[in-house]
Amino acid sequence: MTEQPKKDLILINPKCGGIIVRNITLPFLKLFFGPPMSLLTLAALTPKDYNIRIFNLKTFWRKEDFPQGALVGITSYTKNVKQAYRIADRYKKAGCHVVMGGPHVSALPEEALAHCHSVVIGEAESVWPNVLEDHKKGKLNETYSGTPVADWHTRAFDYLLRLTPRQLQHAGIYASRGCKYNCDYCVVAGRKDLRFAPCNEVIQLVERIKSGIRKPVVLFNDDNIFTSPGYAKELFRRLVPLDIRWHALSSIDIALDEEALELARKSGCISLQIGFESIHPNRLLKAGYLSSSADYLRLIRKIRKKKIRIIGCFMMGFDYDTPLDYLRLLVFLAQARLFHILLGILTPFPGTALYFKLLKEKRITSFDWGQYEVFHVVFKPKNMSAFALRSWFMFVRIISLFLAPLTLPFALIALYEVVTKLIPFAEEWFYQITF
Repeated sequence: MTEQPKKDLILINPKCGGIIVRNITLPFLKLFFGPPMSLLTLAALTPKDYNIRIFNLKTFWRKEDFPQGALVGITSYTKNVKQAYRIADRYKKAGCHVVMGGPHVSALPEEALAHCHSVVIGEAESVWPNVLEDHKKGKLNETYSGTPVADWHTRAFDYLLRLTPRQLQHAGIYASRGCKYNCDYCVVAGRKDLRFAPCNEVIQLVERIKSGIRKPVVLFNDDNIFTSPGYAKELFRRLVPLDIRWHALSSIDIALDEEALELARKSGCISLQIGFESIHPNRLLKAGYLSSSADYLRLIRKIRKKKIRIIGCFMMGFDYDTPLDYLRLLVFLAQARLFHILLGILTPFPGTALYFKLLKEKRITSFDWGQYEVFHVVFKPKNMSAFALRSWFMFVRIISLFLAPLTLPFALIALYEVVTKLIPFAEEWFYQITF
């Protein structure tokens, strides 16, 4: 009996940013960060009669990368959707069947369908078998609506265990999905169906990483590692004997729980990325239990006493912001002594409550998705002009380079902004290179 040839499945995580970030900075980061877990999960759910290739942050494209008749899955955020659409157009032209997913196309499926055959709205695990079956029949639907899956982690667990320790370390580990907060500017907002991976599976993945790396740094990709204090503390306890180091995103309320903070230290936590967003915690739904920036400083000191580094995330452009607040922000950053500062401009990403609010108020000034990377002003600020907000952002950003030791990423991004403005034609020219 003649064996049927395998079908091609190509899963793609496109690059984002301008020519410098996309073609110099990201290839370097590619050495440390693997494909997103969404693509690995789809690969895990795909039958063995598919030949699977994953292109993560790919720079150069060859003619062999466009096999006719292949099924192509492309994930996208707003910041990389322009590149995603370009890639989708090329695969369509090559005679491939293109399916797109991710937060941006889930919010704007009609826009995406101009570039692909099908759009998966929401989480893809529940509908991926349907997509594969319809592809075999040659009758893909235009849209597939995914629903949250309770055993999302277990479905991909065996596949993840087969990755090499280095591949798994680069991909990172998800212990949970969703976030307990509902911030109007966040694309995760609304995902209140919180789900947690079985602790024993998470520990086995960590052990898999450690089997090939003596003392690894494990990245937990959760939207908030402290979404469930009870689950987080149980996970930390089970990590203690493994003698690893780890990093995660967390809300600042972990510092209010002495037991959790001590367990995080004992289990090997070396850094936490915390979304402060504003120096006015009382104006944020997620930090309304704090009254002022002084409370932030008190909690920061508690975390730093545990020898845990803090990467602080801040945004400029809230309706209540004034120029005086940005001067206060600089004073706060000088007092906080953070390990790294991530500063961005408030951006109304499609699908968020902020997007619909500003759209209704007719305050969105640009729908060029290439500008939706938190470094541009794409809406009308309330207390100042867009030019003033951009100027204050650049000023605070430059000063912040001297207020935290890890400054290289900001220097690279600043270089990219200068170069892309000097040679705007290079963007299209570089993209068209095909071997």
